Amino acid sequence: MLTDKQVEEFLERDGWPYERVDHNTWRSGFRGDKNSFRFYIRLSEHWIFYTIVPFVVAPKRPEQEVRLYRRLLELNRDINMAKFAIDDDHDVVLTVELPVENLVYSEFKDALDALSFYADKHYVELLNLAHGEATDELAN
Repeated sequence: MLTDKQVEEFLERDGWPYERVDHNTWRSGFRGDKNSFRFYIRLSEHWIFYTIVPFVVAPKRPEQEVRLYRRLLELNRDINMAKFAIDDDHDVVLTVELPVENLVYSEFKDALDALSFYADKHYVELLNLAHGEATDELAN
């Protein structure tokens, strides 16, 4: 079973700066090619969650919602390990969820790699779908 101390050891081993938010939640971040991203890691009894929330703020217009949500479904079909979702405010969330039983460092690292890879790869596209014709300059 993964412990809170192991989570911190894994973060430190991979060079991730972090802040402990509470007993089972940590906050960290990274700078990608397109934007800076803040993410949270939450440890539960059976799962560990790595989440960027919000990844993209909810669209204002219904036609943007339809295009965005359709694309999120397509991406969820195509990507591995991670998934897109929407939260209670309809903001887009990017998350990786892994069972903690027998979780090893390489799997922990793979989850962070997947989160950062997909965040950087899809941010500008999803931002444009959600908010019209945003430019790369606005995305930075």
